[in-house]
Amino acid sequence: MATHASPEPQATHRLVFSSRGERLIGQEMFRVMDRAQALERRGHHIYHLELGNPRMAPPAEILDATMQALHEKQLGYAPMAGVKDLRAALAARYASLTGQALTDSHVVMSPANLLIHQFLDITCNPGDRVVLFTPAFPSYWAAAAHLGLQVSPVSLAERDGFQLSRQAVDEAFTARPRAIIVNNASNPTGAVYAPATLRELAARCEESGIWLLSDETYADLTFDHSFFTLASAQAGHVVAMSSFSKVFSIPGFRTGYAFAHEQVAAKLALSNSTLYSCLPLFTQLGCVAGLRVLDVYANEIRVRMAQLIASCHERINRSGVLRCHKPESGFYLFVDIAGTGLDDRTFCHRLLDEHHTAITPGRSFGKDYSSYIRLAACGQEEDVHEGVSRTIAFAQELGGCRVQAA
Repeated sequence: MATHASPEPQATHRLVFSSRGERLIGQEMFRVMDRAQALERRGHHIYHLELGNPRMAPPAEILDATMQALHEKQLGYAPMAGVKDLRAALAARYASLTGQALTDSHVVMSPANLLIHQFLDITCNPGDRVVLFTPAFPSYWAAAAHLGLQVSPVSLAERDGFQLSRQAVDEAFTARPRAIIVNNASNPTGAVYAPATLRELAARCEESGIWLLSDETYADLTFDHSFFTLASAQAGHVVAMSSFSKVFSIPGFRTGYAFAHEQVAAKLALSNSTLYSCLPLFTQLGCVAGLRVLDVYANEIRVRMAQLIASCHERINRSGVLRCHKPESGFYLFVDIAGTGLDDRTFCHRLLDEHHTAITPGRSFGKDYSSYIRLAACGQEEDVHEGVSRTIAFAQELGGCRVQAA
């Protein structure tokens, strides 16, 4: 019987991507997670401090309503702007916070990470300038790079706890940007900015015709229970966004939202329809139920996180080699590792390989932060404390410190 030889493999031609494809940079936290999971597949236990993944039980109301929607076969298309009941419930909540007449027409549902990209996409042209207050969340950098925008970073002073100052606001306008992004409360520093400074920033943007995105993903997790939003029905150039991922411990739902002028909201809804049609019905219906218990659940998370963050902060600053400012919100500690003698990437790679603890390099938040790391105090408390202990012990080993890790 004749046999047929396998065809010779063809030489692979160099694959040429679009300029946008070449500008994709992604998020370093996910690359760290990929390396960590590869170690887990080889049998190692990894302490995950790289992603802001709460790993806490969501409210039962969300899970029950989501399952009920699935049982009812709520699997069809949703409105491109999002389920009306969910948008109306969000509008009512923010109207009570702001005293403004917000309605569902001012709200658009979309994954928060995508909303960053969508905002820049509908407001900026290639070559336009966007200002980021740094250290800044990696998705801001990634979205700006993908869209071909110029980024002007405005560094916030460490000596002031990385607070947003009027001097930083002045510097932002000096750059003559098309858009500005502000993140309150901040990821990665946990700083909570003064409402007066934020109002001034928003007013100046409105007066100058400069677009402003206010990322308020961690506003519900501010430890002193304060909640400040720039959501407004009148401000045409100001978009406020947030997410259910962190406050409800449901990052897998990919359900975020934005408040904007009706014309801007309509444009964002068209972006949804163009890019992915709509969010799933069943996850949005779950979030409708979750909003009814948000305040009670968020308070439980705040209390837990405030205690855990305070403990980790105290231990880090007692290490003799690491230091960080005390966060006022969220899950993160932005830690200065200059005393170890290593740069951020080397420190992170060795910590993962040698001590099986995953963290994020500081330069992910801006090129000036290669002497920092970000720790995400997420998950079971014993795992967080063990990951912090391993980080401290490694830093002390490098820094020649003889202080015993707590």
